[in-house]
Amino acid sequence: MQIGNFGLESEYTKELQKIKQWAKSLRNLREKKETTWTEPVDWEVKGANINGESVVSLTITLTPSGCAWASTGGCTMCGEYEGSTKGEMVSDAFHISQFAVALATYVEKYNPKWLRIYQEGNYINNDEVTLNAQVVILKLASMIKGIKRITIECMAKYITEEKAALLRSAVAKDVELEIGMGFEAADDIVRNICVNKGETINDYIRALKILRANNVRSLAYVLLKPPFLTEAEAIEEAIKTTNYANEIGFDAVSLQPVTIHKYSLVHALYTIREYELPWLWSIIEVVNNINENVEDFRIGGLGFYPRPVSAAYNRHIYKGDCNRKIWEAIKEYGKYRNKDIFKNLDCRCRYDWEKYCREEEDTLKNRINYKLDRLTIENYKQFLADNLNEVRSDINYISIAGDTQV
Repeated sequence: MQIGNFGLESEYTKELQKIKQWAKSLRNLREKKETTWTEPVDWEVKGANINGESVVSLTITLTPSGCAWASTGGCTMCGEYEGSTKGEMVSDAFHISQFAVALATYVEKYNPKWLRIYQEGNYINNDEVTLNAQVVILKLASMIKGIKRITIECMAKYITEEKAALLRSAVAKDVELEIGMGFEAADDIVRNICVNKGETINDYIRALKILRANNVRSLAYVLLKPPFLTEAEAIEEAIKTTNYANEIGFDAVSLQPVTIHKYSLVHALYTIREYELPWLWSIIEVVNNINENVEDFRIGGLGFYPRPVSAAYNRHIYKGDCNRKIWEAIKEYGKYRNKDIFKNLDCRCRYDWEKYCREEEDTLKNRINYKLDRLTIENYKQFLADNLNEVRSDINYISIAGDTQV
């Protein structure tokens, strides 16, 4: 599907090749990560909302073997491959034990109604999580007292009739099973060139049809500010993508403001000031302008492993901290899904954001080439060496505002 005025996807063959080469080169700079089965690699507890009811959600992240797509370069903004075993298979005993330990540690303490099971890749890909582990973990999850929803993730291409039926049968009938997919952008060029997603609209439509037939909920992750887009283009794309995801049958949409992760193309561009994070005002602009019939709209973008080094923020030199206030409002929105939460938020920096959104740039094709041509692998390696503990100073309070346990 074409939304922007960026031309045809076929006109970006050389640019896509350069993006793929850069993404793969950056991934290869990181060695595999070793973990233990005695605890999950990450977890978080936060307020959420299921069908109008404010609930507690628990996210458990299992040791990632590494997204199969990321091993070839993968999505330009994703840094989750950094925390993986880089393709070395994790045994089902390891994953099941890790999950069981997490349940014993956190379930009684927090009494979650919603369980998100992540391994920063494709949960239903047998080459990333063994089939036995997929089934056993879902069965254990659905046995938790009071659990109402279980969410897992994968790319659309891994969803088959056989797998959807199998996983749905592993979950208790009174528990919802939800599968999240990185829809990212409805525009083909943004999704498959800027993000390097490698999936077509028809891939998602096919997957949605299978999920509906097997009583499995579908969740679309929609990016805010993919690389190479202006702020205004990013806002427009996120709004249109949210509406389109709803139109083609996704049950829910989660807006994902891009965050900065090491060893990703976005991080490399960020280090030379050729990528800027979205403003928080842009998040609110999207929330306020999506269609009213988008019933289940969420704001995510922070629950990643490894943790991001920076996240969306407003740039200003004024007294007061609108960043903290807006992140707190996003936290409240997650629990109550009430847009009015954002009504009384204001700051003088909003004028700066509006001015920034009016800035114009060169054509998308020229932007991509200019920004990529400024990158060198040697300079990126040097940046990593000089910034071993690179984390923006306010990232911890941002995480806390989202109820992440850090």
